[in-house]
Amino acid sequence: MVALKGGAVARFVAKPDPKLPLILLYGPDRGQVQERASALAKTLSGDDPIGRVDLDGATLEDDPQRLAEEADSVPMFGGSKVVVVRMDDPKPLASTITALVTTPGAAPIVLAAGDLKPTHPVRSRIEKAETAVALPCYADAPDDLRSVLSATAQRYAVTLEPGAADAAIGLLGADHALSVAEIDKLCLASLHTGAISVALVEDMLTDSAQMGLFDVADRAFAGDRDGALRAVQKTQAEGMESSVVAQTLQRQAAVLERLRHRVDAGASPEQAVQGARPPIFYKRRPLVTRAITRWSADALRTAIQELDEELPQLRLAQALKAVRLERIVLRIAMRRPVRAPR
Repeated sequence: MVALKGGAVARFVAKPDPKLPLILLYGPDRGQVQERASALAKTLSGDDPIGRVDLDGATLEDDPQRLAEEADSVPMFGGSKVVVVRMDDPKPLASTITALVTTPGAAPIVLAAGDLKPTHPVRSRIEKAETAVALPCYADAPDDLRSVLSATAQRYAVTLEPGAADAAIGLLGADHALSVAEIDKLCLASLHTGAISVALVEDMLTDSAQMGLFDVADRAFAGDRDGALRAVQKTQAEGMESSVVAQTLQRQAAVLERLRHRVDAGASPEQAVQGARPPIFYKRRPLVTRAITRWSADALRTAIQELDEELPQLRLAQALKAVRLERIVLRIAMRRPVRAPR
């Protein structure tokens, strides 16, 4: 059984194991799934575009056996070959995958999928196989973002002024590809001065899609029902994955729970918000302050657990995802939690 987690996933992507030629990438962070699939394809093909075969869901739904045929064939002109499959729900490939984990083809396969349940037939078979590996792709943790920011700044030969990294991390994190793009944009904008300042971070990142996600969470927990509904509908119109929005809600509930504990220990809501690490962007602070006065720590813990139970349901058909997500947001915004004493 090979199902990697945490840093082991990044290490495998950097140096794939030839004994595990069938590679599944899955999870709610679509950007990270696609980025890692591209990195693996480049490594496994020897950075030779001729040695890369791309297959999509439409092709394989009509002809699932095509995957095995491509994996068994060898390049006409020699060299390395890799088969890259991009298919949100690879369920039609279940029987083909079963055969491939038993008898791998000549070429490695990189399967980039959506957010699959543990019971999904393809994920479960790959996780149980000795010749395959499953690589989950979830939203970046603060330390992951800090590493990306530091490495990118070094590559652009710019420095980070005090507080700039914390400010950036507080505005990033829901989608890896989006975060990487925003960090690149930030570094490019700093080339003329050679340094990334807090002011530049706020100017460059506050209009990003990440702020749209924070807007959903902030308005929902602050009890702004209409504003939260408008914000979630905007993320849907922009094509944001519903499970990414739900994970943002869950992470925000965890942040609010920590802040609520500080208030319960004697801090004022304003002091708790101002002292948050990573720092909370100043434009978000009024809504976050309102939220921690509305919710008790116990109610927030319950909300986290409820969101954890809802996440698997957001892997349904897209139309149902949108409806379910709106209901989740409205339930949070309209809820009347037990107020904790100030």
